[in-house]
This record gives sequence, structure tokens and C-alpha cells, in this order.
Amino acid sequence: MVELKQRGLSRKRLLALREFALGVEGLERFTRNEPLRRVHESVFGVFALESESVDPRL
Repeated sequence: MVELKQRGLSRKRLLALREFALGVEGLERFTRNEPLRRVHESVFGVFALESESVDPRL
């Protein structure tokens, strides 16, 4: 467990939670029949978070 703490998993976990929340938001907007522009805002937010560099070993 000590090795995992040294690898900085908190950043990876935070990014994963943000991506998940944006995905859920996008789905909710889609099911509420909001304009696709509003749905795409969430999708592009996920893409932006995925482009941030994170240790690939995580």
C-alpha cells in the first residue's frame, strides 16, 4: 500500500471522478432532450481531462 501512495494515485482518482461526473452530466442532458451543443460541452470536457498527462503506470 505504501508503494501506491508514492505513485500519486490521488491525482488519477480525481481526474477519473471528474470524467465520470462529466459523463453523467452529458447523459442527463441528452435524456432531457437538451440541444446537442449542451451535450457536447460535457463530452469536450471529458476529452480535455483525458488529454492531461498522468503517469501511465497507474
